Amino acid sequence: MIGLLAMTALIAGCGKESGSTNVISFRSGSMVNGGITLRNDEVTLHVQSTPDAVINAAGDLSIDQRSTTVSAAQRALLQDYYHNVLAVNEHGILTGKAGAAIAGQAIKSVVKGIASGDTDSIDKDINAKSRKVTQEALKICRDLANIKTAQDSLAVQLAAFKPYAGIIKADNLTDCTSDSKN
Repeated sequence: MIGLLAMTALIAGCGKESGSTNVISFRSGSMVNGGITLRNDEVTLHVQSTPDAVINAAGDLSIDQRSTTVSAAQRALLQDYYHNVLAVNEHGILTGKAGAAIAGQAIKSVVKGIASGDTDSIDKDINAKSRKVTQEALKICRDLANIKTAQDSLAVQLAAFKPYAGIIKADNLTDCTSDSKN
């Protein structure tokens, strides 16, 4: 049963509030307290008292619905940012599916363990399967780290991006990794 509880906590951690920062909310399609939203094949960056910035797959950046001129290197960073936001979404879905599969397996393991009298096998079976959820959740953390790297580089190379450079903070990465391992 400990494994089941750990798995449940892990899945809850993906959308969990960390301090005042909701790192990922799969229900709303947003992450980092709504600072990054993925909708209609566009990544929208929201910062209080700042116009929204929109990044598309081609690496185009518009701020306040106006196109921003970018160099080839900046475009590559914007594309990297965009693709890593997509990766967070994809890995979040895979983590959720793995968690749901384990929940179903946990019920079967409990019934089987009780019926056979071998309750020790319940923890062992569930713990083994919960490692897959942990691995999927850690992919989300790597994706967030990649977004932060692109964010930091863009802040240095593209003045128009500076207001959005604090959306993902180092604490978000630390919290994600520690939540995924608990």
